[in-house]
Amino acid sequence: GDHTHHQRTATSVVVVLYSVLYFYYYTTMMKSILLLLTLLASAAAFAPQLFGVKDVKTVCFAKHVQDKAARWAKAKRPRKSRPSDINRTPPVYAIHSFQKPPEYTISDEPASPMPKPSAPPATQG
Repeated sequence: GDHTHHQRTATSVVVVLYSVLYFYYYTTMMKSILLLLTLLASAAAFAPQLFGVKDVKTVCFAKHVQDKAARWAKAKRPRKSRPSDINRTPPVYAIHSFQKPPEYTISDEPASPMPKPSAPPATQG
């Protein structure tokens, strides 16, 4: 009886040791696989893309959109911020202060065809 008890105890100790070693090996293997996958994923994030492969999921919008010329000029135009600017009256121009030259007067005569200008003399070179 005592000999079989020692055998059972020894086999149970061996089984326990085997299961502990298997558990340790299994967890170590799983940790190393998980570490390898993590390193592979982080390295793939910094790796250049293959030739001819386009990533369609990437959105390529600018973070700060530049204004076009008219909107930029409108935003930068000088404002009437001083009271002298706000209360300024437009200048009054005297419209009849100048005389029109005679070629701008309208004639009452009927329209007559203008003679064609003579051709300029040919220059010899």
